[in-house]
Amino acid sequence: MFRKPFKITIGVVLAGAALTACGPIKTGAAALVGNDRITIAKLNATVDEWSKELPKYPAAQQIAQQAQAQGQQVPFDPSSPQRSALYQLVDIKVWEEVARNDGVNAGGGQVDALIAQNGGMATLDANVLAQGLPTKYSRDYAKSVLLRQELMKRYGVSTATDQQSQQRALQQVAGSYQQAGRRLKLDVNPRYGSFDFQHMALGPVCPTLSKPDSGTPTTSGGVSCQG
Repeated sequence: MFRKPFKITIGVVLAGAALTACGPIKTGAAALVGNDRITIAKLNATVDEWSKELPKYPAAQQIAQQAQAQGQQVPFDPSSPQRSALYQLVDIKVWEEVARNDGVNAGGGQVDALIAQNGGMATLDANVLAQGLPTKYSRDYAKSVLLRQELMKRYGVSTATDQQSQQRALQQVAGSYQQAGRRLKLDVNPRYGSFDFQHMALGPVCPTLSKPDSGTPTTSGGVSCQG
C-alpha cells in the first residue's frame, strides 16, 4: 500500500550525534535541495491543492486514521500541512540523490508495474494524499518508493539472515541518506524546522529559531527541540 519501507527502523538504528541542516537561506524559500529551490509560494500552493483534493478521497483519510491507530505518524506532522508537504518534497529529492549516486534507476515501466501491483492509481492517489501531497505528485512518490525498495535490496536489507546483519545494512542505507543530504547542501527555512539527519526527518520548529506557522507544535516526528 505504498508505505515508505524501513523509514522508522533506519531512524532508530542510526547512531551518532544529531546533525541538522541549517544556515542562511534566501528570502522566500521554504527549502533548498541542491539546485531545487522550494519556494514558500510553491509550498503554500501545494498545500492548497492538497486541501481541495483531500475531501474527494475518503480512502485517504481512512489510511491516515488507520496508520495513526497503529502508532504511525501519517501525515508526517498532522498539525501542520505545510511541514508535512515540505518533508515529503524534500525526502523524495534526497532519495533520488541516493539512488543517482548508487546507480539505481527506476523506469516508467517499473513504476507502472509497482502501481498496478499495489491497487492501481486510485490507491496510490489516496496514499499520497494521506501523506500530505496532492495527486500530481503520485508518480513521483511511487518512483521514490520503488527506488527505496531497490536500494534496500542492494544493501542487503531484505536478504539479511540475522538481526545484526539487518542492523548493519540499515545503517549503511542511513549513511547514504546522510551523505546525499550533505551533497545537496540541504537547507530548510527555520519557520518549518531544520532537517535532522539522525532521524532522517524534518525536525521541530524551535521558538529560538523562528515562530512556527499557526498550529505547528515545537515537537514532531519523535524529535524535540534542544536547549
